[in-house]
Amino acid sequence: MKVRSIIAIAAAASVLAACGKQSVSFETLETNRSNAKANAEYNAQKFRAESPQFSNTALEVQGDSTQSPECPQGDGWASAKLVDKANPAAKVALKCSTVSGTVGCMTASDFQQKPYAADDGRCQDTTKVPFPIPKIAK
Repeated sequence: MKVRSIIAIAAAASVLAACGKQSVSFETLETNRSNAKANAEYNAQKFRAESPQFSNTALEVQGDSTQSPECPQGDGWASAKLVDKANPAAKVALKCSTVSGTVGCMTASDFQQKPYAADDGRCQDTTKVPFPIPKIAK
């Protein structure tokens, strides 16, 4: 009976230790930031290509501002803008997935109507946003 108790306590301690915040190195964080931004840019380019009304726009893509040493996967979302080349003041805001080519991008107003909006700005578990962030561009 004592052996079982000791094993149970050791297992619980191990699980609790694994729950503590882990930090990644700067290099690992930068690799994940780079992948996230490249994925968002890929998704934004795809969105623009599939939307003829945006054919005369330039892209401005930002990274996932939620990524940090304690959350290298971030929230899974990056902001982008489609900027009208003829009228640079005319911009369309986008939210783009940093991990899914299937989810891709959507206008910021459409994004606010989706369940995804609740994740924006909050570090997500790796069951939702994988770590390390895979490259989705083919």
